Amino acid sequence: MIKRFTAIFKTEDRIFGLDLMRFFAIILVILGHSRWMTASFPKPLRAVLYGSGILGVELFFVLSGFLIGGILLKQFEKNNYSLNFGDIKNFWMRRWLRTLPNYYFILLVYIALYFNEIPDIIWRYFFFLQNIWNTPPNFFEESWSLCIEELSYLISPLILALAAYLFKSAKNINKSIFVWVSIFLIIIITILRAYYSVFFLHEGYKWSHDFREVGLIRLDAIYFGFIVAFIASKHSEFYEKTKVFTFIIGVIGIAALMVFQKNLTEVNPNLFLNTFFTSFLSIAIALTIPFLASIKTFKFQFIAKPVTAVSIISYSLYLINNGVVAAMFFKSSNGGEGWTTSFAFGMYILYWFLCLFISTLIFVFFEKPMTDLRNRFKQ
Repeated sequence: MIKRFTAIFKTEDRIFGLDLMRFFAIILVILGHSRWMTASFPKPLRAVLYGSGILGVELFFVLSGFLIGGILLKQFEKNNYSLNFGDIKNFWMRRWLRTLPNYYFILLVYIALYFNEIPDIIWRYFFFLQNIWNTPPNFFEESWSLCIEELSYLISPLILALAAYLFKSAKNINKSIFVWVSIFLIIIITILRAYYSVFFLHEGYKWSHDFREVGLIRLDAIYFGFIVAFIASKHSEFYEKTKVFTFIIGVIGIAALMVFQKNLTEVNPNLFLNTFFTSFLSIAIALTIPFLASIKTFKFQFIAKPVTAVSIISYSLYLINNGVVAAMFFKSSNGGEGWTTSFAFGMYILYWFLCLFISTLIFVFFEKPMTDLRNRFKQ
């Protein structure tokens, strides 16, 4: 059993910098979801444990775009700047075998746990339509981001294939068509976001839920990652030369945006911020990827191994940390009412242990075997 675990969580053949990015993303999400448990902690400790689910999810989006965009770009170039149905089918099957089994498994767990709270539109969850053009229900709340991911997997190769077909005679365009499609989609989605902000938001809306989690107006975060993948492939010299500079600018941008995030988006949201805040954040995150992707290994294994392990189980961890584990603590304690500091600290440690333990079991005995089925389909 121990050998099986160590074989799965090995650090070889992985890019540590991207694992580190994924590690911070899931840690920020969990810290945000468990913030209520730290109410009695000393203020300095609470500040350290604050976390930001908003930043964590955006990190996942842009990183996913970079990785998946890179895969799609390689297939596109391999097939002489086109995609046939076989290419698209293989792309879909590999993506779906990676994401759908875990999603449906946890969805069934939610249905069993919250049988009396199942929304009327539960059927939409089986087709990732729960938040396609609307605020998602307060059920399996983490799934809103999966709707965005799956929609991007579905439409990206189709739009790219259509664009390649339409411009197949333009030899000077087809080699850059991948990036132009990405830019086009970003522009269209940004316009949709402005339209939604003007015509569909109700008075007193909550930005982080009623706007940020609407699927069709958030797809652009994925395509910023596509653009970085294109630059890495087609302009590698520029990509390498500027990676430290762009990383510094990106980190400064992320920090500045998150410092003012609450005031900008929760206290005084407006058309400009609704339209462009997540765009600016996605760009800042994208700027950090070239440097992080260059960190192939990390010599201090006592740091590299846990970072890699958490990165590997991050998908399962994302799906179960809130509604499955945190909700169990919240409901049984009435939101931590009456907890002393020492008791709250003990519960907080137990919460983290359960999150890591349960998600590791899911990964080892379910997610990994399902993912391995992808080997039947060529890259």
